[in-house]
Amino acid sequence: MQQKNILMAVGGGSLSAVASLAFLSGVPGGLLFVYFAMLPIFMVAFSMGTTAVSIAALSGIVIAGTLGDSVTAAAYGAFHALPAWFISRQSLASYQTQDGSIAWRTPGAVLSSLSVLCAVMMIFGALLFSNITTMGIEQGINTILREAFAQVIPNMDNEELAQMIGTMASIFPGVMGGSWVIMIVINTVLAQSFVVRMDKNIRPTPSYLNMDLPQWAAWPLVISAAASLILSGDANYIAQNSAIILATPFFFLGLSVIHWAVRRISFSVALLSFFYLIMIMSGWAILLVAGIGMIEQWAGIRSRFSDNSNTNLTPTEKSDPKGHDGQE
Repeated sequence: MQQKNILMAVGGGSLSAVASLAFLSGVPGGLLFVYFAMLPIFMVAFSMGTTAVSIAALSGIVIAGTLGDSVTAAAYGAFHALPAWFISRQSLASYQTQDGSIAWRTPGAVLSSLSVLCAVMMIFGALLFSNITTMGIEQGINTILREAFAQVIPNMDNEELAQMIGTMASIFPGVMGGSWVIMIVINTVLAQSFVVRMDKNIRPTPSYLNMDLPQWAAWPLVISAAASLILSGDANYIAQNSAIILATPFFFLGLSVIHWAVRRISFSVALLSFFYLIMIMSGWAILLVAGIGMIEQWAGIRSRFSDNSNTNLTPTEKSDPKGHDGQE
């Protein structure tokens, strides 16, 4: 790599680390910086390749440790550097087809791999938490949430508070993990958009509307859901929340089906805006979208809205006009 690219990679990783610590430093709007802390690393990856993203990720860990301590470095590495590095490597994976064109790893395959990574990390975190609490994992999370909400809304009725906390605690790790996956997806899409605007992109922008999931994506979800019905105690809790995380790719698949279905409606923008508003206000709408994604995976309902049976890949996904293969 050129020295200029190395410096840019180090700078990207450093900026990511600083952004991830903004919330702890009390900077106004610091939480927003945390949400987009992975964006600089993804921009480095999608414009300079896999070697650069490794340098950026390591640089971010070093800077996080320098500004904080070893725990800060470990937390940054687990929640920002590792997933950014992993997804970048997945996204830039390519191979040459028999006709000589370049094929790239599809967004659905990358997203499915990310959900498995997140589920594994959640399981690992839950097991660590079980070793430091004298009560069950769910009860421990319930206690933590109760103490936090008691500070925020001290005047709330105890019975209502207990009911709300009980519901939240039962799905808290899964919802947090699913939200984490969604934020990573948003960061990757934004990063690809930015590098395309700068004409620095290594791979072409995939067609998210035509996203498909690999066939294996359903099995981790099925296994986790089945385990949650059979197991009890902490094992049941972990399996239940793993299933929530592993259902996240199907949520995105469901969104692609909905976008595909309304694309020819003249007021599609207004309709989609209203639908997204409903999703923000209702968790049931999110479950409905994930359910649509599961139906699409097994029954292929999106093909009913298609004029072309071969719509899984657009021409830009099959080859890169710049001739890059994403490897260095």
